[in-house]
Amino acid sequence: MVKGCVQLGLVPNINNTINMVPVDHVAKCVSLATISPLLNAGVTVLHITAHPLPTFNDLLASLAQYGFPTEQCEYLVWRRKLEQHVMEVQDNALFPLLHFVLDDLPTSTKAPELDDTGTKALLAHHAQPTNSTVSRTLIGKYLAWLVGACFLPSPSACAPEKVLPSLANGGLIKAAGRSGV
Repeated sequence: MVKGCVQLGLVPNINNTINMVPVDHVAKCVSLATISPLLNAGVTVLHITAHPLPTFNDLLASLAQYGFPTEQCEYLVWRRKLEQHVMEVQDNALFPLLHFVLDDLPTSTKAPELDDTGTKALLAHHAQPTNSTVSRTLIGKYLAWLVGACFLPSPSACAPEKVLPSLANGGLIKAAGRSGV
């Protein structure tokens, strides 16, 4: 979605939530679950949910903030422009998902509401924060990694609101599978 929007230069106005949780929070939950007895005999599933839930608008607005030349538009305009772009250029990361995207994306991308009561109890039992979400700063790190892996082009807007962060690995970025170059 992110790469397709960068290629198009447009992002759709979709305020649906995304259950996007930082990987270190997921790893912490999984690790604690493996070493802890279930706190309640009735708990059989430990859902991990972002708090607060980010939205597509949160995620995609970060593109322009970090210097990717994108503009937000209404979903129907975005869908029409994407369809035209794919027909003309036939090169967009969303091409394999075109049938899904050209459907009613705002309706078909509604995240289910998950009951994370068990996970919150597990984290509280171990004196760990129970709320975690993907912030715009963390999205910046994700975008920096995608640029470093050559999956996204470098941001090209002049004087972006935010500069992509430098990654701690000193520039060594390897992506498994297809890089999208």
